[in-house]
Amino acid sequence: MKLAMNRRPWNEQATTMPHLEIGSQVFHNGVPLQLLYRIDHDEYHETWRVRPLFVEAADRDDRFHRSDVISFLHTIRAPRWSCAATNVW
Repeated sequence: MKLAMNRRPWNEQATTMPHLEIGSQVFHNGVPLQLLYRIDHDEYHETWRVRPLFVEAADRDDRFHRSDVISFLHTIRAPRWSCAATNVW
């Protein structure tokens, strides 16, 4: 069975953290979040200030571990979108 890039077999040890950046929108263990800024880190985890997406909730601190499932949200933009907005026919 082929696994997604962000998933590992249950018996495989995680060795690296995914690349997290300020402003990224991610699913962290299935919960959609926006990363505001990193608070703390060591070789086993990182702590970030996050803002939940799609719900009204307060910002909170969230700890990311190597074994967590993290998926990145991607923004899809139409080519020449900015030009389309300025052209009036």
